[in-house]
Amino acid sequence: MTTLAKDEVIKSDILDEAAKLFRHYGLQKTTMEDIAKAVGKGKSTLYYYYKNKEEIFDAVIRKEKNMMFRNIQDAVSREESAVKKLEAFTRSKMREIRRMTTLYQVVASEIKACNELEVSIRRNYDCTETEILKSILHYGVITGEFPNYDQQELETLAFLLANAQRGVETALIMDQKLEEIGEMMDVLVTVLMNGIKKS
Repeated sequence: MTTLAKDEVIKSDILDEAAKLFRHYGLQKTTMEDIAKAVGKGKSTLYYYYKNKEEIFDAVIRKEKNMMFRNIQDAVSREESAVKKLEAFTRSKMREIRRMTTLYQVVASEIKACNELEVSIRRNYDCTETEILKSILHYGVITGEFPNYDQQELETLAFLLANAQRGVETALIMDQKLEEIGEMMDVLVTVLMNGIKKS
């Protein structure tokens, strides 16, 4: 095994074990010593790869988010129409949030203490999500399902759609009503596609 491959295996082990600890104890109560013990390495090994637990937490969140977006992209790519792609986006995102919910709650409740980390994670997440939605909307314009929006309008719509969904998700997660996410997202997509006025 090359040194690079070995380093990647060790880093992956660190992130996997750290994720379990963050889920169970939260960011503030988890120490570098806890993570080192869980991985079966000395603290010096952790410090070789990461400056502190916040950097490990950042890497854990990025890894989880990357997996989440890969799964969402897979679900979206399997659908033929833009409307079905939007539905696939919201449903697969809902499944991923359920899978990640404990870690999501840790992020929501504790990351405020690390403002620079919060901004970095949020910006990365927001950009990726908005880009996926923009590509779905653009696809809908090409197929004729949606009006002929220009680039600026597509960016505005993607931004509004991402933030509308995020607002619903956050409210339901904070109120511990995760089981209602699917139903709420279906209503949101229906309203976005058809409006709320009587036809």
